[in-house]
Amino acid sequence: MKTVSAVILSLSLLPIFITPAYCAETPAPAPAAAVKAVTASSDKDNNRPEKAVDGNLRTRWESELKDNQWIQVEFEQPVDLYGIEIKWETASAYRYKVLGSADGAAWQTLAEINDGNEGEDIKINFKEKAACKFVKIDCIERATAWGFSIWEMEFKAGGPYKDISKRAMLTKGKTFFTVKQDKGKYWLITPDGERFISKGVNAVLSKDGAVLPNSEYYDVSSKYKDYAEWAKSVIKRLKNLDFNTIGSWSDPATFYYDMPFTVMLGIPSTSDHRLVDVFDPLFDEMAEQNVMGRCKRFKDAKYLLGYFIENELPWYGDYGWYTGHPSTLLDEYAKLPEKAPGRQKLAEFLQQKYGKSIEDFMHVRGASAKEARELFAGVIAERYFSTVCGFIKKYDPNHLILGVRFAGNAPDEVARACGKYCDVLTVNYYCKDMKVNKELIDNFYLLGQKPVMITEFSYRAMENSSGDKNRKGADVTVRTQQDRAAGFNKYVTQMMEFPYLVGYHWFQYFDESPQGRSFDGEDSDYGLVDIHDNEYALLAAEMKKMNAAADSMHKKSIMPYPDKLIKVGGYAKVNNKDVKREAEPFFDVKTIDVEKLGVWADSSTTAGIKFSRAYLKCVIDTGSGWGCGFGLPCQVKTVNSDGSFDLQGFKGIRIKMSLTNGMPFSVFINESGVADLGKVKYDGVNGADGEGFASETGDGTGKTETYEFTFEEFTIRNMYGNQGGNKTLDLQAVRNFDLYFPGNTGKGECDIYEVTLY
Repeated sequence: MKTVSAVILSLSLLPIFITPAYCAETPAPAPAAAVKAVTASSDKDNNRPEKAVDGNLRTRWESELKDNQWIQVEFEQPVDLYGIEIKWETASAYRYKVLGSADGAAWQTLAEINDGNEGEDIKINFKEKAACKFVKIDCIERATAWGFSIWEMEFKAGGPYKDISKRAMLTKGKTFFTVKQDKGKYWLITPDGERFISKGVNAVLSKDGAVLPNSEYYDVSSKYKDYAEWAKSVIKRLKNLDFNTIGSWSDPATFYYDMPFTVMLGIPSTSDHRLVDVFDPLFDEMAEQNVMGRCKRFKDAKYLLGYFIENELPWYGDYGWYTGHPSTLLDEYAKLPEKAPGRQKLAEFLQQKYGKSIEDFMHVRGASAKEARELFAGVIAERYFSTVCGFIKKYDPNHLILGVRFAGNAPDEVARACGKYCDVLTVNYYCKDMKVNKELIDNFYLLGQKPVMITEFSYRAMENSSGDKNRKGADVTVRTQQDRAAGFNKYVTQMMEFPYLVGYHWFQYFDESPQGRSFDGEDSDYGLVDIHDNEYALLAAEMKKMNAAADSMHKKSIMPYPDKLIKVGGYAKVNNKDVKREAEPFFDVKTIDVEKLGVWADSSTTAGIKFSRAYLKCVIDTGSGWGCGFGLPCQVKTVNSDGSFDLQGFKGIRIKMSLTNGMPFSVFINESGVADLGKVKYDGVNGADGEGFASETGDGTGKTETYEFTFEEFTIRNMYGNQGGNKTLDLQAVRNFDLYFPGNTGKGECDIYEVTLY
């Protein structure tokens, strides 16, 4: 049972202004009393109120995502209190009161705080001792987009705190960061008028908060007397490496010094899907509440570089990057209830643009279907950015809006909308082969007509001192720490050539736990320090050198601005003969050796495929990731020297099968020489250059159906294969066909009866 103690074990951060108040006069008991009960207005995700007084700094109370919440402690008997310590989680209160009561009915204010900070570990001395049986934290206004959350509360008996230091405050300014095109180059401009390239690090924290029980992880919090001392130390380390910006998801304790910092607003929509439904009036209400609290706090902050609205929103439907998955935002909005504002907006869009109802349009395939999905993503983006950015400018007209940190790419219309309302387009771009895709980065600038900042990039080495296996996470794996240093050099060198590039942020400050992150198992050597707080010397030295040189490299760059939008993906040309070949079986489903069928699946989930002999029967679990698939073996006789097939003269592929009703699937075609992204060379034969292609999506009906996919309706895959190829489906050298079942679509069965080229 938790007891009130006269000794508080904590990392004290900041004192606070208090309003004198007193509880009702009752006899004071001994200086310690047992906690009888802990209650709250709400709790969320099993983060119950009693976890705020369990003595465990890894557990916490969390409220609903609303203002005006409370948490209350009842003692077994009244106790004399001189103060309270509250260890806020990042989701803290901007305005709150500490209340005391003798009977739980009549309450008086012990302290009132009107400028609370995110993640604040705060000790409060009451004006005089107060004899209370109940203490309540009345959380009035949130400091973040989330609810209210407290790691731990401690109640001070036996006398007031004696170790409360002067409270740190945000440095206020009259001028703030801007962007400017100067002598042919874009720059950020500091409040003092100096040109500035933002060189940042993400997740600058004293400890890793996303770890599994009994795991190894980064935690230096016990080495410092308080968070202020730690913040000064880590800022000194970053400045020594010539970094100049605190990146996203960093401890707010780093905001109080002369280091520029960024703030993540985190504004999704009103449902579990982060972009559905932005047309609901509740979205406006939620967005304004989230923006108002944060922007009021930072409005006058001199060293705030700007606000990130969100991170890697699923602009392609289920993910922030295009995978060929059929679930676009249009499809998600089509699933909304009949009277939902978003579904009504979709119905209006389809009727005006194509003269079709939602039900009729969902059966449309080909170029018009693809076009509609891309355009409707832009309609959603226009609503999202205009609404959110309008609120930001309303409550803080001083600071930059730094986009939404696109996950490597975005639909064209979405990037245009972002540039229309934001000051900078931000992109998380991991470059495995250390060769920056110039066309991709140029397109962001051309579409948005605003400068660009890279907000995540990294390299991870199998050789590391944390024990990370790099099994999950962005695949930018190299062999040694020297290779990581080389990666940083090559990446920054190329990025500083772009005349519109205004910054780059490394992901992240410390290595992840070798046992994996608690929420997704990621176990990567992304840190500039290991989990023991040791710098990777080779990487650190290269960072210092390149950061120091970046401004000069940018200034001297002679790369011209791009003048032509290069379409990425889209329908492929088809290299085909004029002659027509007769239809013939692709393979014999009755005799194929199922043991030789190559299955590929997202191994981080339950995804997988099992075969049995009933024709070709597949039992499918698509899992919760990107899904699974398998290769269709080709038995056509026209074989090339590397085992690929010459299929010129055929029009397409026909599959007769039954598939669980509603389960989507696609067909992939891979050319000779195909391989993962980032290969130095794609060695195909007969003119093939290792590209990958995807069909339009089909859907199971639960009945036997014949699906036809013409080669002219295949699109170029941008997540697999050669991205610098001839954008042509080279039928003269096809390596294989795959059947793909996207993730998050459940379990099902597929009986394949016949596969034919026609």
